[in-house]
Amino acid sequence: MRLSELVEQGLDSGAAVVLASHASSTNCRIANNTVTTSGSEESSSAACAAISGDRVAVRAADVQAASEVTRLAEQAASGVASSPPAPDAMPLLGPLEAASQRGGAPLVEDEGISAVITDLEGALEASRREGLELYAYVQSSSQIELLGTRTGVRLHAGRTTGSLSMTLKTKDHLGSVWTGGMARSLKDLDAARMYSRLVARLGWTRRRVELPPGQYEVILEPSAVADMLIRLGWEMHARGADEGRTVFATGGGSRVGEQMYSPEVTLESDPGDPEMPSADFVRTARSSEYSSIFDNGLAAPRASWIERGVQQDLICPRRWAADHHHPVKADAENLVMRGSDTSLEQMISTSKRCLLVTSLWYIRDVDPSSLLLTGLTRDGLFLIENGEVVGAVNNFRFNESPVRVLARTSEIGRAELALSREMGDAVYVKAPSLRVDGFFMSSASEAI
Repeated sequence: MRLSELVEQGLDSGAAVVLASHASSTNCRIANNTVTTSGSEESSSAACAAISGDRVAVRAADVQAASEVTRLAEQAASGVASSPPAPDAMPLLGPLEAASQRGGAPLVEDEGISAVITDLEGALEASRREGLELYAYVQSSSQIELLGTRTGVRLHAGRTTGSLSMTLKTKDHLGSVWTGGMARSLKDLDAARMYSRLVARLGWTRRRVELPPGQYEVILEPSAVADMLIRLGWEMHARGADEGRTVFATGGGSRVGEQMYSPEVTLESDPGDPEMPSADFVRTARSSEYSSIFDNGLAAPRASWIERGVQQDLICPRRWAADHHHPVKADAENLVMRGSDTSLEQMISTSKRCLLVTSLWYIRDVDPSSLLLTGLTRDGLFLIENGEVVGAVNNFRFNESPVRVLARTSEIGRAELALSREMGDAVYVKAPSLRVDGFFMSSASEAI
């Protein structure tokens, strides 16, 4: 069953917009030096939207045959008359208004996990030999998506990701360190190197240092920075700012054009980045603050979100842009924070006294109006004194806003593809290490 056949079947059956996708993934989990699970999954799905004037109805489901798409299209068509008027209604884009197709058909075949299995077997043997405990999760996934509209738009996109996270513990579990990585392909991840790094860091846990809550200078590693950037990106929509609900709202307007961050900070998105390519057009089966079902096919080109500390235009679908006099700006599917040539090791060597934060965990909202978040440090919080890591510190709960973190950033390191521990490989992020002044550790945590 070809995805193109599903799209055309849905359009022939009365749908105005059809999205068809095929996704597959394989994974392997290791716990306590033992492979515990492995598996794979594969599915095809379709969403059909019927549109009549300013009314829209959508039906979506996993599908196995073109006849099922016919049923979805017919169900959507039968429900459109009873749907309420859509506040984001706009004419559908035609081929000349929509994005241009980039490249040929996407090559996103699932390569499985064989690219890292040998290295993981070596790490398991070493962990057992050294009396340690290794935990890991490796996943390879791919997705192909096709978009078709009754106005003649036909676009396709593909995405492949590989991710690996590893936790190494001492037998008494008093020492625990984590690392993670993601890439377009698993073959680009070096499990042996990641394990060696964990062993070195586990050595740092031999000395324990108890510190009180308070404000600390910290170095956030790329994974922790990715957590912050993703959460910041979620709030960068014009509607929330216009309605006064987000950190980007100000009296009677938005903070676009304001110097909200350190001049060191530039944040972009680039669907053409060869390390993390993504779709360069809108495809959605539902309307939200980020996109409109009427905007399917809208170009999502390279974009600047923060330029030298200044907030740029926010995500804005066509109808909201027309009604509120904003430029149209499509949502981003990757984030790139510009880095420098400074390595993490160099940042550590020039530190007088600060904390090295390797990962964050269980991040939750506290105050949406200021984007204040809370969460925990976990599996590797270290004290740096006079350019050297001198021991592991008790973990903390933190209360911080990504906006404030980026406003107090005093040094930026080398950028790399980073695996968000909170979000996994759902979003491609290229992030550097950051030196941040006055990071607020609000209370001690018993987490390891």
